Amino acid sequence: MKKLISIVISVVIIVLIVFGGYKYLNKKSEVTNLNDAQNEETNAEEETVIDEVEENDKDKINEDNYITLNIEDVKVPILMYHSISAADPNNSLLVPPEMFREQVKYLKEAGFTPMLLEDVVEAFSTGHVPKKPVAITFDDGYADNYSEGYKILKEFDMKATFFIITDNTDADGYYLSSAQLKEMKKGGMGIESHTSRHIEFPNISREDKKAIIQEAIDTLKEKVGVDSKFLCYPVGRYDEETMEVAEEMGVKAAVTTEGGIATASDGLYSLKRVRMSPMNIETFKSIFSDF
Repeated sequence: MKKLISIVISVVIIVLIVFGGYKYLNKKSEVTNLNDAQNEETNAEEETVIDEVEENDKDKINEDNYITLNIEDVKVPILMYHSISAADPNNSLLVPPEMFREQVKYLKEAGFTPMLLEDVVEAFSTGHVPKKPVAITFDDGYADNYSEGYKILKEFDMKATFFIITDNTDADGYYLSSAQLKEMKKGGMGIESHTSRHIEFPNISREDKKAIIQEAIDTLKEKVGVDSKFLCYPVGRYDEETMEVAEEMGVKAAVTTEGGIATASDGLYSLKRVRMSPMNIETFKSIFSDF
């Protein structure tokens, strides 16, 4: 009997030891997990603080690139490109890719701040403008704007506005596709209207003016997800009625093919641009002599 009691006591002791060890290990695991969670939370908080500091530093650096002028003193070079191609040296609308890359590289290294049309309008409204401003624009929506132009802009972290003839979108490989336009929009590019059919405004009725503007707005919304607010006049042709119609339809500003540096005195619906054709880099630099 005594032997049986001893065996029972031994078994109980063993069970207690095992159970106690299990509870100890379980408690230790809980503490370890809690410490790990606290460490992860601390690390996440530290990373958030670092990110916020870096973002604040970036904002300060960006703000250091800006000045505030009287509105009448604000000037912005708006560059007007068409095709980025070396296919025809005799076509002045074609700028070879290597030449475009040299130009964008210069703008980046010289400290120019790229502006979309909404930035230009804000500058002309507030006087708050980059010390070295530039707005790069492309007319017509050729496919090489993506394969060459967009590729080079991304390389140098620059941005541009692309004016699209929307009836040509997805029509063939010669013009930009809606998929390419979506990618460019996601990459920070401006996608805006060059109307639906590229008809000269002075030659058509008021109702037809409204139609080709609205058709382009609707297509860009449907195919690209863009709420277009800016307009490029086909062939640069426009009249007083065209400007009235554009404003009535919610267009915030429009660009022309009239040569020169854009100023607020131009009026938001008749902004000048600098026509870009093949040129050496020194000629290109001279465009920005006032900056």
